[in-house]
Amino acid sequence: MCRMSTNQNEPFSVREEIPLELHTWWHDLRGNSRKVVTKELGGLIGLLKVKPRKDVIEALIPFWDPTHNVFHFADFELNPTLEEIVGYAGFEGNIRSQYPIAPRIVTSHKFLDLLSISRDIRYGNLAKGFCTFYFLYRRYGNRRGFETPDTGLTHVGNQDKWEARRGLACIVTFLGVLVCPRKDGNIEMGIVGIDDFMLKKANGTIVPLILAKIYRALTLCQEGAKFFKGCNMLLQIWMEEHLCHRPGYLNCGITSLECIEKHEKRIEDYELPDGTEAWHTHSRSLTANKIEWTFGWLKVNKVIYMSVEVCLLLLMGLRSIQHYAPHRVLRQLGRYQTIPHDEDLS
Repeated sequence: MCRMSTNQNEPFSVREEIPLELHTWWHDLRGNSRKVVTKELGGLIGLLKVKPRKDVIEALIPFWDPTHNVFHFADFELNPTLEEIVGYAGFEGNIRSQYPIAPRIVTSHKFLDLLSISRDIRYGNLAKGFCTFYFLYRRYGNRRGFETPDTGLTHVGNQDKWEARRGLACIVTFLGVLVCPRKDGNIEMGIVGIDDFMLKKANGTIVPLILAKIYRALTLCQEGAKFFKGCNMLLQIWMEEHLCHRPGYLNCGITSLECIEKHEKRIEDYELPDGTEAWHTHSRSLTANKIEWTFGWLKVNKVIYMSVEVCLLLLMGLRSIQHYAPHRVLRQLGRYQTIPHDEDLS
């Protein structure tokens, strides 16, 4: 299936600008705060070093098949999988035994309480379900934020208590900017509930939510939306890497927290298309023997490909539940590919 949007008035866009202050915030983290962020985000921090490419995402959208939640090319299908996202993030443990973290209802008071900000603070955007990047940066991104006056911090002047909340605020901001982006650049208030649960649930995983956001963003853009509301940089590097075909290549190395950072090194010998039209033309010419089916660095011992009764799973995103049908792309995970059931999942 290959459909192009008919709405040509508004240009397509993705998250292209990463605030310099977010880089500074990450590099300023020390001690326990840094450990907390690394534990919960893993190698996703490497997205800060990825140069976003709108052309890759825009060219991919016409090939997205929302009835099966899969990319459909000339003679094959391809799709981001849970295992591949886990590999990029360098998360440890078997995702099959982990608890998928789902959205949490967060009131404005709960949002402020979790971030140790006084309920007396006057900030109208919270009633609309979001805050700005600088609302959080002014309080926790700035290395002297614990001393900044008029912030409403309940622990103002107490650096130890401030540091204890700085990691949570950084995770909220990172996910709000890069993983669950809004077109206006603001941050969904509900993300703090997800992050608070991540910190409390030792065996939780955010990977299904990330993948569900990507799927929903692709479907919305297929329907005419002009902003990609998922993690465009993860989708971008995933596609670039599948295009770098190495005949006979087999590595089966072990992924690490530097997997995303090393992406450019892995594709440096390959000339990729430049521009939306070039990407679209190249994608139309792709056949099953021209792509890299499995990532050599991704060792997959066990695959999640079905629930108890049916060959699909449900992934819960921030605002939707998405069907996940990995049995259509088992070849990506080094398994024998059968002919999938032709079920409409829309």
